Amino acid sequence: MKNGYSTYKTANVDTTDQGKLIIIAYDVAIKHSRMALNLFTRREDIEERTKHIFKVQDAITELMSSLRMDVGEIAKNLYMLYDYMLRKLIQASTKNEPGCVEEVVGYLVDLRSAWKDAIAQVKSGNGNQGTAPSSVQPGSIAVSG
Repeated sequence: MKNGYSTYKTANVDTTDQGKLIIIAYDVAIKHSRMALNLFTRREDIEERTKHIFKVQDAITELMSSLRMDVGEIAKNLYMLYDYMLRKLIQASTKNEPGCVEEVVGYLVDLRSAWKDAIAQVKSGNGNQGTAPSSVQPGSIAVSG
């Protein structure tokens, strides 16, 4: 049964449009950030917390690598913000600072909302070439989570 689900999940991601993949990447990062936050209180949960933080880092890295840096300032700014979030996640892990993960999840939630709005505008024909979705290469995001 699990193999069938895995095949379905892969097919779903393979056939999803780029905007939906961006939202999926944010959803994965947000979900695992929150799961990691719930594991900061007990020392015996460090390994599990670290696994969740790695999944957040993977999702953010996918978002970073999908940016088209040639389209303008927004891609460069997003890249710098993603880089900052990755450094905060490392700090959270190495110094046991849940506040760093809380900061990152706040950015992720805000960015997800902005992307969702921008994608809706592009789909409705109200977006222009300078919007955030055009700074991502089609088909370049694949996140497991």
